[in-house]
Amino acid sequence: MQYKELANTGLKVSKVAIGTWQFGHASVWGELSKMEEYQRIVDEAIAAGVNLFDTAKAYDMSEKVVGEVIKGKRDKVILATKLSGAKFDYDTVRSELEGSLKRLQTDYVDLYQIHWPKINIPGTWHQADMEKQDYEDIFTSFSKLKEEGLIRFAGVSNFRLDNLKEFSDEALDFLVTDQVPYSLLWRFYDLEGVSEFCKRKNMGFLAYSPLAQGLLSGRFGKDGEEVKAMIRQANILFNEPVYSRALQIVELVKEVAKEIGATPAQVALKWTMERDVMVSVLAGVRKVKHLRENVAAADIPLTKEHQERLNKASLDFQKTLLPGLQLWIGDNRKEDIEKLDIKAKK
Repeated sequence: MQYKELANTGLKVSKVAIGTWQFGHASVWGELSKMEEYQRIVDEAIAAGVNLFDTAKAYDMSEKVVGEVIKGKRDKVILATKLSGAKFDYDTVRSELEGSLKRLQTDYVDLYQIHWPKINIPGTWHQADMEKQDYEDIFTSFSKLKEEGLIRFAGVSNFRLDNLKEFSDEALDFLVTDQVPYSLLWRFYDLEGVSEFCKRKNMGFLAYSPLAQGLLSGRFGKDGEEVKAMIRQANILFNEPVYSRALQIVELVKEVAKEIGATPAQVALKWTMERDVMVSVLAGVRKVKHLRENVAAADIPLTKEHQERLNKASLDFQKTLLPGLQLWIGDNRKEDIEKLDIKAKK
């Protein structure tokens, strides 16, 4: 396994990490695997050198499952979870963290993150923008939690450039990560300048959906009949006419994979983990075989020429999308979805 330092913390994080949304959210992902399978995934991941496991209160039963499967292994795990909600005052944040600690069966988390900033997007669940006090509260609350030994480090998730710029310099020195959707099919955080900003501020990216929810694995066909999970139907990339254009990138990924003797998923993961701003890719798994495939991605021979070829195609695809989109249809303005000719599902 390869590792990268988390900002200037001295903490070495595996370049391949485990995202655990699929560990506990049956209403989104369908039937869950058995606890024994999650235990096998975690045990084998740790044995392979994976040390970062990411979860969230919003992932339904995920925190509880993670708490069970890391029993007796807490010293081998860098544990990250996320705060839900739109209140960031100390009392609220402390109460939310205590709930997570109880579910995770631990007395501290290594990385505590704000799951979403407040955003005002009419017609969605995002009903208000961040205010100056919110940014101050995040820094104050998380600083106190760190002083109390309840968290080791703090980060944010889904924060765009306009959000990050509202933090004070002191707060930006304190925050170590921005967890964002990032893949060959989703480059908004590059084009909007978030990547460059984070590099200047010594914040790293944690990439979620690095395989675009399996699309970059090459397992989905042109007819899209396999796209059954509710969460995929809610993803812009799995809806026409975007889907067909995305499949052209998938075909290129397959070509590169064949050239170097790897799988498409490994090529997509390796390309993402080699980005300058990237600390780790959070790959969700429900089967041990997928874990093994993901872990092996760190060592495939993806050359600079391959990376540049993929990068160009990726950016060309990105230019077909509207600026400022969120990955999920329901997090966007209806008129923006209609401009993409996507028929938003009711």
